[in-house]
Amino acid sequence: MPPPKQNSSASSPRNRRLQWLVTGTYALLLLLGSVLPGSKLPSIPDWTTLFSPDKVAHFGAYGLFALLLSVFFSERRTRWAILLAVFVAALFGAAMEILQGISGTGRSFDPVDMVANLLGAIVGGLTFLLYQLLKTRLSTTVEPNE
Repeated sequence: MPPPKQNSSASSPRNRRLQWLVTGTYALLLLLGSVLPGSKLPSIPDWTTLFSPDKVAHFGAYGLFALLLSVFFSERRTRWAILLAVFVAALFGAAMEILQGISGTGRSFDPVDMVANLLGAIVGGLTFLLYQLLKTRLSTTVEPNE
């Protein structure tokens, strides 16, 4: 019996060039990040602020928004409605952060706010899913043993 054919797609010349390009680019970024003076590096958001009152407010606001969108979209299949609601809420939150950064109103773009918005949207969608699952379970009648 001949040996099984090996999957050669990972070692094709085109894939090898792409792997080399990605790996080489990453190595270059590591080199630059390692040798540039700290003052020349972009600032890194302070993720410890994720639990500040402002971020909790973002989390709650977008959680409620996703929950309301889930109810609004729920005439469709529930899981697709929830995915759509989370996507719309998270996209809206990202757009608001971008607008704050470019509007000139004194507000600023904050990537940590975007994360709080996204996490809130996910929890809002999951809350609606849990509600739907509990409603379905409670609405099914349990037949007594005969």
